[in-house]
Amino acid sequence: MDITIYSNANSATRSITFDFVSDVLAANDAGPYDSNAACYSQYIKITSYGTQDNGNAYVTKVVRSLSDLALNKQKQSSDNTANAYADVKSMIVDYTYDFIHGHIANQYSSGCTEQRPMKFT
Repeated sequence: MDITIYSNANSATRSITFDFVSDVLAANDAGPYDSNAACYSQYIKITSYGTQDNGNAYVTKVVRSLSDLALNKQKQSSDNTANAYADVKSMIVDYTYDFIHGHIANQYSSGCTEQRPMKFT
């Protein structure tokens, strides 16, 4: 899933990609549909094709469950809440918010490092 963000002020577009990834280790005897098998892993990989306002690239993020919150897995970025995301849509919205707006170090006492906002100029 690709999300395109348009800045009216700068007439610029940036994008973020959310990829659902499912890996199966074939060396294990468990079946590929056994969700409890150690050989089976699902996650969402988040890649931003923009840069932070200081020119630094964003690192690719991996979300393994709805409890992997945006701020150091401790808090949601748009709210000061430690609740797990209710669904995948709310997780995508919060991570997108985090890429666009960035956050200060230790935002909401989460222990996270600083992330600058997305650059549109």
